[in-house]
Amino acid sequence: MRPQEALAAARERAAAARARGAYADDLERFRVQPAERPGLEALLEWAVIEPDVEQLRSTRRLGAPITLAKQTLYRALRQYNGQVLAQQTRFNLMVAVHVAELSDRVTRLEERSAGPGGPDHGPR
Repeated sequence: MRPQEALAAARERAAAARARGAYADDLERFRVQPAERPGLEALLEWAVIEPDVEQLRSTRRLGAPITLAKQTLYRALRQYNGQVLAQQTRFNLMVAVHVAELSDRVTRLEERSAGPGGPDHGPR
């Protein structure tokens, strides 16, 4: 049986089983509520990358040497990582500000189109 045929056959068997009542199609428990949209303050806070150096540890059996190796690598790469984090943070902040500006622009355009005269009669 070829893969295309197998997929079709599996779908037919599933449809037949569903018709017999083999599958409960109550999927309400899988419904995901939409998340609340984060505000500009949250976006700006999340844009800043601040690694927690206290997380540089290991809880394994040989955790102490692993922790020492991680901390040594962190110290050795501090300048490089600092530069990378600074560049990424700058980018994240610029994107967050741009998103806020676009959001404001969309709001103004929506208000203008909903204003007197309707969407086609406002100033351009």
